[in-house]
Amino acid sequence: MKKSSVITIGAACFVGVLAALQADHFLLRKEDTPTVTFGPASRIIPAAYDGPAPIDFRLAAKKMLPSVVSVDRFDRVGFMANDSTVQETASGSGVIVSADGLIVTNNHVVARAAEVQVRFPNKQTMPAKVLGTDPRFDLAVLKVDAKGLTPIEMGDSSALEVGQWVVAVGNPLNFDQTVSVGVVSSLGRSLGVEQGYLTDAIQTDAAINPGNSGGALADAMGRVVGINSAIASTSGGSIGIGFAIPINRVKSVVSQIVKRGYATSAGLGISFRPQLIGVLASDDARSQLRDLAGAMPPNYGIIIDQVTPGSSLDQAGMKQWDVLLAVDGVKTDTPLPLNQVLNTKKPGDKVTIRYWSKGEEKSASVALTEIRDQ
Repeated sequence: MKKSSVITIGAACFVGVLAALQADHFLLRKEDTPTVTFGPASRIIPAAYDGPAPIDFRLAAKKMLPSVVSVDRFDRVGFMANDSTVQETASGSGVIVSADGLIVTNNHVVARAAEVQVRFPNKQTMPAKVLGTDPRFDLAVLKVDAKGLTPIEMGDSSALEVGQWVVAVGNPLNFDQTVSVGVVSSLGRSLGVEQGYLTDAIQTDAAINPGNSGGALADAMGRVVGINSAIASTSGGSIGIGFAIPINRVKSVVSQIVKRGYATSAGLGISFRPQLIGVLASDDARSQLRDLAGAMPPNYGIIIDQVTPGSSLDQAGMKQWDVLLAVDGVKTDTPLPLNQVLNTKKPGDKVTIRYWSKGEEKSASVALTEIRDQ
């Protein structure tokens, strides 16, 4: 039986990971540049306080601004190779992490770009080399040929608390060196985004808009605690629900990329087709999979497309069209809970999997495989 029968039902029966939440990556594309309308001036009356004035963020801003840059991506535009040109197509943000030119940003800001340029606070522009990327955590490391840069001060994301003040700095809507302030709204958020999944993210109500991708989220002392990566929005603009990648995870990924040229994470050694996520909720889809797998499958789980030869799951007997049901007791009805479990593990760690194969539910203890995240 051809694989196309299952692919066909996938398009009709796809179920989103978070149907009630639109989580958008927020890279600012050139065609999205806003227009500005000037209103009449108004008389501003200074606020009066009976007690001490609110916390002041000037120190944090002064510390952060020299370390946050704009990241411009250029893509090849044109249908024919000999007739194409390289044009700037979008912009995001980046954070200087070393004096000799290492800059961290989001993977989706620079992925598959023909060229990348960095604009510094003094308006100087330099070409940047992409040292490595980690799509799984939406991170990328750039290198510019410069010395004496001002690296941002590192904080500790594990020490964050809900309600704590945070400061976001970036290039929203092409207004570079923009500072916004809010609080940590929640911790440990996991959500589906445009190109994958974010797990253990920091949620904040600091204003974050297109162009903030890859910028800094810092505490009130100007110590970076996260890299801004996504917003939840019905309009594409800020509604006070933004998400950042914890800086402790960022530090680990950056260290791996600088040392090896790539980052690694723990995986099961399997692959699946995104268009088939959720199709097992459909009776018609399960009937078609029955013809391929030899028995009626369950109504949830991740349909396995390929198993890496020699991996633990291969040795455990898992095959194409089997269905992964749970890992370490966590139900894997979508890839999001699967990633939540795997992102806390290291290659070589053992997990217990439960899966369906040809009419039988089976369990196995397997060692996780090292996966190159690039």
